[in-house]
Amino acid sequence: MDRWVSDARPLPDQPNARTGLLDEFPDLLQSTSDDFLENLLSVYSSVLQAEKAANACPQDLVRSRLVGYFILYAPTLQALKAIADELRSVQRSTADSESFNSACYRLGDELLQQFVRPFRERRCRQSIDYCEEEEAPIPEKLSVAEALECAPQNAIIARLTALTRDCFRCEVTGAFDWRNVMFNPNGLARKYHDEEFPNAPLKMLDAHHLIPDFDCDTSGWHDGWDNQGQPLRSEAQWKFWERFGHPELRGELAGKIHRLENIVTLRSDICEMADDLRYCLKPVHGKYGVFDNVMFGPNPDMYKRLHECLGRRIFMVNSAADIPHPKIKYFRIQATCCFIANMSGAIEYNDFETLTTRLVPWSGAET
Repeated sequence: MDRWVSDARPLPDQPNARTGLLDEFPDLLQSTSDDFLENLLSVYSSVLQAEKAANACPQDLVRSRLVGYFILYAPTLQALKAIADELRSVQRSTADSESFNSACYRLGDELLQQFVRPFRERRCRQSIDYCEEEEAPIPEKLSVAEALECAPQNAIIARLTALTRDCFRCEVTGAFDWRNVMFNPNGLARKYHDEEFPNAPLKMLDAHHLIPDFDCDTSGWHDGWDNQGQPLRSEAQWKFWERFGHPELRGELAGKIHRLENIVTLRSDICEMADDLRYCLKPVHGKYGVFDNVMFGPNPDMYKRLHECLGRRIFMVNSAADIPHPKIKYFRIQATCCFIANMSGAIEYNDFETLTTRLVPWSGAET
């Protein structure tokens, strides 16, 4: 059995951080003011000091690294500018390094609670309950316009429309959706499989939601409903993104979580790995539709072979031009969450059953 090898690592020093930022944001120097990068590296240096001061406290060590890696792997330039402004404001308002460190750990805890934790849910099965298909019949023929109008609030229509857009195939492995091929012999999926890719495997596919449903807390603390039968709202998560560069997310996804722009068709096991923050598709800068195939865990090379995710980079083919494609921004946000959760060490901790943050090792023994 493979020994667990942690992906957690110390934050890189300032020179390597500078190189990493310019790799992540090739247009950084052209898109920002002359002193932006130097100011950013100045606050990053303070985060490094907070990390060093947290050596005796594993929880604060993880929190400081969450902040540092969010800087290095921010999903967009807007998010990078927002966290830089946040940390510079903290720098100006704190009288000493100890006060800054405490503020940094609080920000790291916020990243854990409002970013990492909501993303680490098995949401592919929660978002689309397959028993609903028999209970809620869908009209046999919907125009594309009708499907797009219904999809944001209808998980089943969204899944079927995304399958059509993605040619009934997993975007990573090319496997076909076995239900459409086997149970609809006269359908498009069967014809496409038999005529174009007769040797492609048939697998269970799922509609993977890149951004989770912030409107309803399904974290397991409760059944997701209040005493009046209304879904519990996670207002703090929308406000988190309003602070960190993307206030538009609420307008795009609140009450419309099944938008086609938020869904990508993946094989079920890969969908679950993505929900567990063990796998992500990281967009390659300057190459639209090309993604780095990134896997974390005890033995990522073995798991890539096991799950047939062999290529370092993949090109996603969405053939239906009149059906919206997944948004690159959403891929970037999910990839950021995956990177910072694994590289900070936060992925190796579970939230214990208490309303306060308690980091508990993967083995179940408290730190």
